[in-house]
Amino acid sequence: MTPACAVILAAGQGARLRSTIDDRPKGLIEIDGETLVGRSLRLLRAAGIADVTIVAGYRAAQYHRLAASRAGVRIVVNDAFATTGSMASFAVALDGGVGGDLLLLESDIIYEPRAIEAILAPQAEDATLVSGPTHAGDEVWVDAPDGRLRTMSKRRGEVADVVGEFVGITRLSAGAAASMRAQFARFVQIHGHARMDYDTGALVAVARERELAVVVVPDLQWGEIDDDRQLARVMSMRWA
Repeated sequence: MTPACAVILAAGQGARLRSTIDDRPKGLIEIDGETLVGRSLRLLRAAGIADVTIVAGYRAAQYHRLAASRAGVRIVVNDAFATTGSMASFAVALDGGVGGDLLLLESDIIYEPRAIEAILAPQAEDATLVSGPTHAGDEVWVDAPDGRLRTMSKRRGEVADVVGEFVGITRLSAGAAASMRAQFARFVQIHGHARMDYDTGALVAVARERELAVVVVPDLQWGEIDDDRQLARVMSMRWA
């Protein structure tokens, strides 16, 4: 069954791109005349997911303006975006009323339409999307024996058996999302701060408790935009 809603994490400052896009959040970078978040909203709607929560932070007013012209799009704000991690933003969405099965996406990625098709295809309640090598830099490497997530890291040496690169599109059941929220609360209690990543932190922790499938699309065309080099890479590619 297709998840009822999606959450897009869009609170980050994008510090490595400030010299290029200082007037907007990363998710509002335009590629071929369409913003990254606008493209995600279009592809999600085409897949039957019209209820989308965007977690804003840096220059949040720009996301409020975007949502004002789009039905089914809601904005919640991580006011502490400058001092917290991506899991804190996801927690804001969950605490703000997001419930049920969902897709969780990053705002600073661009991907071909079959990325959504692929993550919705498996019968697994919980799954994350993985591609083949992109050589784009700043990769998150995924270890998934028997097709089940074990760990992932930006440090290649910490991953025993690489199956591909984490894309930033994950399918979560209500139970898995609640488990991530609980892992975050535990992290804050232990460490005294909220700088937890949703992927290498909370998602990996939950994968130790429950099965989280890895959907590998070796030739998936996609890109993350964290710096000028990655921006140039995706702008040189053709997008449908």
